[in-house]
Amino acid sequence: MNAIINAKAVLPGGVVDNATILYEHGRILAAGKNVEVPAGAQVLDAKGMWVGPGFVDIHIHGDGGKWRWETGPEQTARHHLRHGTTTMVATMSYGQTPDSLLEKTKNVQEKIDAGLLPNVYAVAFEGPFINPQRGANSKAFARPGPNPAEYLPLYEATRGKIGQWMYAPEMDVDGSFGDFLREKGITTAIGHSNASPAQVRTAVDKGATITTHLYDAMGCCHGNDSWKHTGTIQESMAASCLVCSELTYEIIPDSRGVHVKPTDMLLAFKIAGPDRIAIITDSTICNYDPADYPADHFRSTIDLNYNEMEELSGSRLTMDLAFVNFMKHTGASVSDLFRMTSTTPARAIGVDKEVGSIVPGKQANFVLLDADFKLQQVIFRGEVVAD
Repeated sequence: MNAIINAKAVLPGGVVDNATILYEHGRILAAGKNVEVPAGAQVLDAKGMWVGPGFVDIHIHGDGGKWRWETGPEQTARHHLRHGTTTMVATMSYGQTPDSLLEKTKNVQEKIDAGLLPNVYAVAFEGPFINPQRGANSKAFARPGPNPAEYLPLYEATRGKIGQWMYAPEMDVDGSFGDFLREKGITTAIGHSNASPAQVRTAVDKGATITTHLYDAMGCCHGNDSWKHTGTIQESMAASCLVCSELTYEIIPDSRGVHVKPTDMLLAFKIAGPDRIAIITDSTICNYDPADYPADHFRSTIDLNYNEMEELSGSRLTMDLAFVNFMKHTGASVSDLFRMTSTTPARAIGVDKEVGSIVPGKQANFVLLDADFKLQQVIFRGEVVAD
């Protein structure tokens, strides 16, 4: 038996001061203010720190440095676990040939099946059926549209268990890929797109439930010069998604508000609330050190990543930093932040019965944050994670 005492526990009903959490064999037994600690229990004194559920990141490509799922899945998973992400998906990039994507998917799936990536729930796909106008280096491996000859082998390689699968609605001209995802019960996301309001609505009606990194890699069905008509952009895909109450919105909150401007972040938060926003890192590989650049250089920001074409290309974020950044940009409460970094993303990919909140019966995954919201300790399935 294990107990965390003197915790400022973030529970589904709100924050409970001086709380106690009991867990055993990797599962939560009880949590609240008047929970008694059994004799002989191993006790961890939180000393008033925030104790929330382990983070759930539904969009990760790599560790922000050298490794990505395709080359170092164990290193990628371990890096994010140390930063509090106790549940994640291995998001495969669209920037690959069909043969390479299939081979790398099989390799990662084998690691998952072998139990070598215990905090990885499943493989996920960002594309590869995206609009070639939207995304970093998006034209290099562009597909003309969804092709069964490519997506069926990917589905089979994952044994049908897929964290989420994203596509651009306008590229699915006959609607067959959307139908396939719905028929297979795959969590579906839309993004990297210039979709019109009608195309977004059709995708949602077919079963799409997630918007991939809201505002990023999104355009307007009228083209980039649509603002000339009225002085402001018209019918952007982001706006088309925001009016669909069925969608959960991924948001990348970097420190400088480059992926998503703070005003747009706050707008999404006010429209959707914490139950429909999933904070993500979109972390990927990075082949340079931000410390090598002066403060006014775009590459100096510690949590951003730019590719060799100087395009914004994912981030170097970890969820503990994303948590703080979103708070800084929006003023969101700690309780709401844990919903957006844990509860909502867990529900978005259908793992909320196991993780995402401190509830008896769920996995004993916790993060301990100090008064400045700096991560101090991670507990994964009841075990303290070493630095």
